[in-house]
Amino acid sequence: MSLVDCDLLPVACTLTPGAGVAQLAAWREFNDDYLLDIDRAAGQITVHYPKIDVAIARLTELVRTERTCCTFATWAIDTTHPDLRLSVTGTDDALAAPTYLEQTSTLETNESVQ
Repeated sequence: MSLVDCDLLPVACTLTPGAGVAQLAAWREFNDDYLLDIDRAAGQITVHYPKIDVAIARLTELVRTERTCCTFATWAIDTTHPDLRLSVTGTDDALAAPTYLEQTSTLETNESVQ
């Protein structure tokens, strides 16, 4: 487990450090495979993915974990649009915490090069 990964876990997260690092890695892998776009507004983050069965299944599993460990926000999956959407709502302070929703291996690699 790297210190960088531990630093990405929200303070209010109830996962153990090892489980937290695994969850962060799962988000990075999922985002590498499917992330299309992210919209931020006051009190809400909406993350867009392609609406395909495998993405729905993987996102459902990720969100299941988030609902148990990061209860400072509300996690909802919306399949009523042409794309798959994850909506995370909460206070602006709470929504500053899950920065891992925007993390990808590519982003991390690019940042480490600079």
